Amino acid sequence: MPTFDYAAYDASGKLVDGVVSADSERHARRILKEKKLLASKLTEVSKSSGKSKIGRRSRVNEFDLSLVLQQQAILIQSGLPLEDALRMTIEQAETDRQKRMVESWRSEIIEGRSFSEAMRRSPYKIPESVLAGVGVGEESGHLHAVLMRLAEDIETSAENRKTVTRALIYPATLLGASMLVVAMMMVWVVPKITAIFISSNRELPTITKIIIAISDFTQQYGLILLLTAITVGVAVSWLLKDPQRKKRWHQFVLEMPGLGRWTTMANVADWSRSLGVLLSNGVPALAALKISSAVVTNLHLRDKMEQVTESMRRGTSLQKALEESQVGSGFLVHMVGSGEASSELDKMLMRVSEYYSLRLANAVEVFLKLINPVLIIFMGGIILSVVAAVMLPIMDMGNMV
Repeated sequence: MPTFDYAAYDASGKLVDGVVSADSERHARRILKEKKLLASKLTEVSKSSGKSKIGRRSRVNEFDLSLVLQQQAILIQSGLPLEDALRMTIEQAETDRQKRMVESWRSEIIEGRSFSEAMRRSPYKIPESVLAGVGVGEESGHLHAVLMRLAEDIETSAENRKTVTRALIYPATLLGASMLVVAMMMVWVVPKITAIFISSNRELPTITKIIIAISDFTQQYGLILLLTAITVGVAVSWLLKDPQRKKRWHQFVLEMPGLGRWTTMANVADWSRSLGVLLSNGVPALAALKISSAVVTNLHLRDKMEQVTESMRRGTSLQKALEESQVGSGFLVHMVGSGEASSELDKMLMRVSEYYSLRLANAVEVFLKLINPVLIIFMGGIILSVVAAVMLPIMDMGNMV
């Protein structure tokens, strides 16, 4: 059944918006009329493209999804029927995105579908691991416990990815801002000051000559360099849209010192946690492995995880499959072997995830503590050079007087 985004006026004249499922636009208007709403705008959401006709993408923020699942878990555990729990969540939604997502689920459930099916049919993209977990939770009668664990899994996985991102964004931002300031000085400030020294026909210090040469180069070719950098960035982005090129790039990233180790730890932690949560919720092993492989964002590592799944399908133990694919470290293989031997694989996988998450957080923290003084000294040296290039000729002129 199609889903429509709507904007409508209620009885008090207030403009409200939301999502409604209907057979047609006319049917949607009739449903809104029954709710005492006067439709102002009605737009069908295309499920195939993940976009509405007005161009809004139907992607879900991970923290929004985690929060909504936690709310559902608490309300269902308190004894509320699912439909009432969703309605209460809609009324208390903190953002418009949350409200629309939950409304799309509720409209499907009102029509008699299960929660997992409602989430799957929704125009908002929900991770396959969440859909599988919710389905098993409904069948087992422990939906509230499953939702809470899935929410924690989503939040922790997102935090792992943000840990790596923070480690890269901070030094990049500091360097970018500093270089921008230096470039502005070279283009506008330094030429005006050094023009005085050049007109005096005096011998200038070496550092001043170097700064003047850099300033001249920046004025002449700075714009060309900037446009070249932007062009290269756009070209690389376009080239990486090809899956094979992107896979080779991801393999190169894994071989980079530092970043490769962080990427591996983050992906293995996400894979272990996802697999552990799915197994503990009763999802069959092969299905859980297939779903968990999709959680891995590095395409080269994802290929290896899919090889692990294929080996398991042929009857190989998970420990042996991980050894053959050379995924992770000996710690992962040892813990998986212990889990298989003790029939507590799900618990061992959760411990593996916690271990790699902690190692990742510690590694990033140490990196940031080391890189901060290095960047400060580096940028301080550049600024000091510019200041020295300006001040030395001035001091020399003062001495001559």
